Amino acid sequence: MEPAGTFPAGSNLNMSELAHELEFDGDDTKDPHPFDSHPALLTRSLQAGMGMFAGKWKLAILWYLEQRPRRFGELASMLPEVTAKVLTYQLRDLEEAGLISRTETVGPRHTEYALTDSGIASIPLLQLLWQWGNWYLRREASGHCAADETSSNRL
Repeated sequence: MEPAGTFPAGSNLNMSELAHELEFDGDDTKDPHPFDSHPALLTRSLQAGMGMFAGKWKLAILWYLEQRPRRFGELASMLPEVTAKVLTYQLRDLEEAGLISRTETVGPRHTEYALTDSGIASIPLLQLLWQWGNWYLRREASGHCAADETSSNRL
């Protein structure tokens, strides 16, 4: 079990460090909130980012592909609740968004999916979402409601 505030898969960053790295990209001279004065650009950027990940199975697909490239059948067995048709559509969407690549081999014939550089770059975001989801589920399991004083505590 990872210590609180750290991410799996060998990352030594805690959430604050990850947020700082994503926001500043290693350049401390950048304005930390460059889009504050441009709400339309902020909204457009958020919608573009959210659109790439919209879809019930896309985040899980990316999560499993982060471990290693996988064939369609492997992904289908890891996601037993998804139909082959929906999995195919989700994989196509991720490929069109440039987050995964699709490689077909002839002998033996099979198709393999892997993360692209853009897909790899999305992993810290998935890790952050994974950690927040775990925090939320633990909080809900312990009986906290959204209106209590713990709801304002930061991760």
